[in-house]
Parts: sequence; C-alpha cells; structure tokens
Amino acid sequence: MKIKNNIFGIAEGLTAILLTIGSLTFFSACKGHDGSFMVCHWAQNAVVVFGIVLILQSLFRIFIPNRAVKTGLSISILLASAAVIFIPGIAIDLCMMDTMHCQSMFKPAVRIVASVLVVVSGFDSALGLLRFGKKE
Repeated sequence: MKIKNNIFGIAEGLTAILLTIGSLTFFSACKGHDGSFMVCHWAQNAVVVFGIVLILQSLFRIFIPNRAVKTGLSISILLASAAVIFIPGIAIDLCMMDTMHCQSMFKPAVRIVASVLVVVSGFDSALGLLRFGKKE
C-alpha cells in the first residue's frame, strides 16, 4: 500500500470518521432527553449509519489495489456523502425552534463535513476517471 496513491482515500476515511464520531459526540442532535426521542434523534441515527458505510467504503478504497475499483468506490463515496447533506432538515425534519441544538449545531456541522467529503471524493473520482485508460 503506497501512501501517495491513497492520500484521497485516507482523507475520505478521516472525514467519514469525523462525520460519524462527531454526530455521536460533539455536534450530536440531542443533548438530553427524558427517555422519549424527538425526530432529530432519528436524523442523527441516519447520519451515523451513512457515516459507518462511508468509513467502510473508504477502507475498501484504501486497501483494494485495482484502480478501476478505487474510482468506483470514490464515486459511491461522492454520492453517499452528497445524500448525507440532505438528511438533517430535508429528508428527516429537525426540531422547529432555530435555537435548538439540532438546528444550531448538528445541521450545519453535518452539512459542512459532508460537503468537505463531497469535494475530496469529487477530486478523487475525477482523477480516477482521468487516469482510467493510462498504464501505471
């Protein structure tokens, strides 16, 4: 495994880890509840599930040597991370008050981290597609 050929994969993996762990800890949707869950809790769970899938895709992208498969995984990371942007507030509603933690922290943080992942995987996908026909 060459580090030079896996810089984008490592960056995608680290960003996916930030998305997953951050959604569970420092920019989580709900800070506290009485045993009942508000709708923002389910948005957080959906982001965490997508984050785990993105971590696995990034790991596969790092360790699989085939360039065509790496490009395909980068494209799938691009599409999945673009879908994550639309989870909080669009696909799954959040609390109604703008001052709630899910509106003020969770939604912007998820959208920023997922957007960074879209950009990184977009560059990775584009470079992979440009190199597709070239010999190593």
